[in-house]
Amino acid sequence: MGGGPGEPMFDAAYAVANGLLMMEMRVTPEALDRAVATVAGMPNFVGINADRLRRELEASNNVHVGGYSVIDDRDFKAWIKAARENRKFEFWTRYRKYLELRKRMAHDVVDQLDGLTDDILDRLRDPQTEGEWDRRGLVVGDVQSGKTSNYTGLICKAVDAGYPLIIVMAGVHNSLRSQTQIRLDEGFFGFDTRLNLRADQQNQRIGAGALPGAPFLVAHSLTSSMESGDFKLSTAQGTKIIPGGKDPVLLVVKKRVSILDNLHKWLKVRAEKDEGVPGGDIVRGVPLLIIDDEADYASANTNEYRDQDGNIDEDADPTNTNKHIRRLLTLFEKSAYVGYTATPFANVFIHHEGWNKKYGEDLFPRSFIINIPAPSNYIGAEKVFGLARPGPDGESRGLPIIREVDDAETIFPPKHKKELPVAELPGTLHQAILAFILACAARRVRGDVSVDNSMLVHVTRFTLVQQQVARLIEEELTDIRRQLEYPGTGGDALERLEDLWRSDFEANFPTLQEMLADHQLAPVEWDQVRGQLFDAARRIEVREINGSAKDALDYAEHPDGLSVIAIGGDKLSRGLTLEGLSVSYFVRTSKMYDTLMQMGRWFGYRPGYADLCRLYTSSELVTWYRHIAVATSELREEFDLMYATGQTPDQFGNRVRAHPNGMLITAANKMRAVARVRAGFSGTISETVSFDTASAVRNLETFSAFIAGLPVIQPERDRYIWTGVGGADVAALMARVETAKESWKANSRAIADYIADRVSDGRLDDWTVALLAGGRGGGRHDIGGYDIALTRRENKSPSQKGKYTIGRLVSPSDEVLDLDRPQIDAAFDATLAAWDMKKPPKRDQPSSPSGPFIRRQRDPSRGLLLIYPIDTGAGSTPLMGFAVSFPWDENAREIEYAENSVKQLEDLFD
Repeated sequence: MGGGPGEPMFDAAYAVANGLLMMEMRVTPEALDRAVATVAGMPNFVGINADRLRRELEASNNVHVGGYSVIDDRDFKAWIKAARENRKFEFWTRYRKYLELRKRMAHDVVDQLDGLTDDILDRLRDPQTEGEWDRRGLVVGDVQSGKTSNYTGLICKAVDAGYPLIIVMAGVHNSLRSQTQIRLDEGFFGFDTRLNLRADQQNQRIGAGALPGAPFLVAHSLTSSMESGDFKLSTAQGTKIIPGGKDPVLLVVKKRVSILDNLHKWLKVRAEKDEGVPGGDIVRGVPLLIIDDEADYASANTNEYRDQDGNIDEDADPTNTNKHIRRLLTLFEKSAYVGYTATPFANVFIHHEGWNKKYGEDLFPRSFIINIPAPSNYIGAEKVFGLARPGPDGESRGLPIIREVDDAETIFPPKHKKELPVAELPGTLHQAILAFILACAARRVRGDVSVDNSMLVHVTRFTLVQQQVARLIEEELTDIRRQLEYPGTGGDALERLEDLWRSDFEANFPTLQEMLADHQLAPVEWDQVRGQLFDAARRIEVREINGSAKDALDYAEHPDGLSVIAIGGDKLSRGLTLEGLSVSYFVRTSKMYDTLMQMGRWFGYRPGYADLCRLYTSSELVTWYRHIAVATSELREEFDLMYATGQTPDQFGNRVRAHPNGMLITAANKMRAVARVRAGFSGTISETVSFDTASAVRNLETFSAFIAGLPVIQPERDRYIWTGVGGADVAALMARVETAKESWKANSRAIADYIADRVSDGRLDDWTVALLAGGRGGGRHDIGGYDIALTRRENKSPSQKGKYTIGRLVSPSDEVLDLDRPQIDAAFDATLAAWDMKKPPKRDQPSSPSGPFIRRQRDPSRGLLLIYPIDTGAGSTPLMGFAVSFPWDENAREIEYAENSVKQLEDLFD
């Protein structure tokens, strides 16, 4: 069952139906029915799959987006709306139509992209502004959430507004640079740069340029999507293209020193001598815009930049990539720099006063930082892992798509060498291959025939090992294809496929259909899947992704869709998009926030097949991803708080550096701006989500003794609440509690030191302590003389011996139990005010006060300790979970983490 005689017909039908919906006041079920019926009745669309057309239209129009917020220096004047009155925005108009008609992007998402790119451009300078100016900004979005579409839109508008020269720095590998060029060929140029570096009416039109009636817009490129298409000085010098000439120039380059150096040499020809500027040369009158994709990678200066007294050393030599980027910016009298990243930690650790005599200012985003929430149809960490705080009905669920890998470590040891022999694949990888074949077949059943399908295999960073894995997977595929083509010739592939379909895909579909209601997922029967298995399997190719551009180009060269199993390492870890990714097999370990999140290629948009996606990984990695997602969401809460209170980027950078989550968020050499690894707990909440079961008995005794020493009280709804507890007593308790080494944020020793420090200053000496009961279904236990119902929290790492890991500990209502009604209302009003300040559309109105605003309501002397005894089952000793909610205290000092935390940070990649 397909979408009709061909995908082009379906695309055209979708475009017509979408156009009809745009004329409706509201997109209702009746409006959808009318549009589909009208299109299905047209002679050009006889035989179109009306059910699929309605599903895709409904899914697109079901998407909503939250508002975004901006922290900026306020040193800008909005100019873009006025510029529209006398400048033609043709590139943007064409690109918008491309997103709506070809990429089938939801209307709300396109509207938000329009408003957001306006806001970014406003915070840059109008290219017609006279004099010297330099703007630096950062855009933060989720992994695989559409950052490329965002900066493509920004580029279109920048060129329309009059920026003559734009440089896109796209990672450090050929594959990512090539893929980025392809996207810009489609979205901006409208022609294939492989055919000719200069715009030419005879070039093959693609993407936005191939839309019916689309104008041909002139722009030049000195780079192309070919593997050898990066910037070459000889090629540039052999053309008549002039940076800042009549027509706009867009270059897509790698962040490699040799490339950036040659680019500087070409641009420097237009410069004049000026000993008053860093580097001694300056290009006047040509506004430059640099887009830094994956801005946290390679761009940051990781060399020491201070002298022995801790002052900025203007002669200190930055790292090579960093200084070449800065050299390009300082070469131009008028320049703007916008970094894009999903993991902004390294960027905000850049010192905001960093300066060098030769290369000028460092890359700290002093002008603005924009935080973009993903649309509702984005499959991110919170959906995959179930990270929302527990509610009245218990802990929120993650999508049931994770399959634990417990047999890979014997074949791929964590610290293996590049010569590691691989004679067989883990059983779980065999199963993952079957899952990919099933996913491809089921997509065909739903009408997705001429589409891309991808599977990620990430088990090692060594090319020689990847080659062996690729060979073994190819052998496995060949055998499966043979069995499917010639049934009865031996083998049990069909039986294994049916067993996996029924036990996994069929069994989990009702739950996934409910959890992904806005995806409009249609049920698929085994007999339908079976009929598509061979066609799906024979399409699959095995590719190694080792930095070569040709593999990334294959999607563009397969208009009828490419099904590929991509085996790689570092080249798959950052930026590279695997189109139609459904199955991921991922067992490489890293514990850096930014590295792990960038490795999460499975996050993204999965229209019509989210239920078919599977993530095969270790329980340890799942644990780390939960930690990272929690840390990232809380830092974004801090972002919204600082946005609402009018803070600037440098204040936000200082806040992140002092935040407990600042401990393990990026590589140590990217944290040079911190003299020592320190944290401040002011205005934060620290909760235990990781436990060592070996310390359960000692912690139970410690908490029981502490509670027994408090005044005897009666329960309030099966919870016990003490007020007026001394800060010194709480600090002493924290000093005796043993927390797991993974609990860097809830490090009991650091918390004890912080509380003791504030008490010595006359603060944090008045505490509320609450012993909280769990819901129904858990056991009971005596805690300090009180019979308490234990809290139930699922163990997210059952295969890790001696470990117990949960998602979230604190329920939203618990953090306000020490506030009175006016304080709760004030916190909620402040939360709503922050939400209301965000740019429309605004459909994500909060229903309860946000944590940072709650903590602002407490006096700096009042703290809150929440104690949750956790039932681990089978009559085991309860685990003593705790959360400490700290009030905001602008005078609080930072505390250096105790024991082995610094060493832990340094040893992560050993």
